[in-house]
Amino acid sequence: MSETEGKSIDDYLTEAERTKLLASLHHFLVWVGVTEPEEMQIDSNDLTRELEKHHQTEKDLPPEVHARQGRIELHRLIWRLINEEEITEEERLQIAELIEVLDKKEKSEENDLKTAKLSQKQAIALHDEAASIIRAILDLKDILKKRERGTLTEYGSDELIKRKVDQVKKWNKFMDEVTSSSPMNE
Repeated sequence: MSETEGKSIDDYLTEAERTKLLASLHHFLVWVGVTEPEEMQIDSNDLTRELEKHHQTEKDLPPEVHARQGRIELHRLIWRLINEEEITEEERLQIAELIEVLDKKEKSEENDLKTAKLSQKQAIALHDEAASIIRAILDLKDILKKRERGTLTEYGSDELIKRKVDQVKKWNKFMDEVTSSSPMNE
């Protein structure tokens, strides 16, 4: 039985639903409450091109990146980088390469969401995966920024508390928006 057999026209994504999901991906806080994927399958050719661009080989990759399999243990990699006291220049380059590869994958998934004939369930799954990739990209960029300006302990505790309160306020506002404008709630 093919994928389209047994489905009614009501199972497919409407243009209005598609538009809302795409707009959601472009929302400033799409990543809030989303976790990065445990593992991510990527096109091994994209990774190879990225390595060649920076004159690196597979041996230069972090242990969480398995180029031949096209697999990245993304959560483990991010967790390790967050907990490292210092990031080497080589690791900075690897993070930048990985950001480019993940960005390309997210754009591909967004394009699929924009153009493919999808059921509502498939579209939501694609949206959620793209959002988790965005989260991973932002986490990696944040790791690079923190290392550029030093660790958070350099900030005063008042500043840290203020930033945390602001994050909670943004999170609450985002949750209110999501619950009131979910494409599947209409």
